[in-house]
Amino acid sequence: MISQKGSAAVAKEQSELSRKERSRAETKVSQPAWRRVLSIGLQTIAWFIAGVFALIIVVTVLVPRIIGAEPFTVVSGSMEPTIPTGSVVVSKHVSPDTVAFRDVVTYQLNSGEPLTVTHRVIGVDNIDGETRFKTQGDANTSPDPEPVRPEQIRGVVSYHVPFVGYLGQLVPMGAREGLATGLGIALIAYAVIVLIRSALGHRNNSEDTRNSGETVQSKRARH
Repeated sequence: MISQKGSAAVAKEQSELSRKERSRAETKVSQPAWRRVLSIGLQTIAWFIAGVFALIIVVTVLVPRIIGAEPFTVVSGSMEPTIPTGSVVVSKHVSPDTVAFRDVVTYQLNSGEPLTVTHRVIGVDNIDGETRFKTQGDANTSPDPEPVRPEQIRGVVSYHVPFVGYLGQLVPMGAREGLATGLGIALIAYAVIVLIRSALGHRNNSEDTRNSGETVQSKRARH
């Protein structure tokens, strides 16, 4: 009889403990559910924004450096619809001898000065033994007034990224490399923090489960 009562008491305590554990688990799940949803939503938005910025930095800073090119911001509509206003064009440095008819080139209005234009080559002439490029914007009705000398050519457009130039105006060209480095470090740091928090959460859950098992065993041993 004592043994049966002891077994019944142990079973009752185990059932009570299981009920409390389930209740505690349900409380953990149900109570902060909206917070977890909000947290996941905010993290998703943050990762999306960070990803967009990272992609912009990659295509306008890192890739140009790798392929030997230079980014320029288009501030007028002379090349629309081919290149919309606000785009960033990436022009690859080439020898002027390789510039061909129908190429889209970025050139300096005046040799040695920073102001540039991105237009299409509509003719290649030889004037007094020197090459001259006739250029025109796709949206313009007439060619550019002055022929372009080889030394004015900054590069041939490899690709363009629409409308990124508007955002780029907020960040000076010289500061973009620093921004790219800082963004990369921030993303890596955030990923490490997420991994650490996940590992700690898994460890705490394992300890809770082990402690619950030890409690059941100790109660069973006492009876």
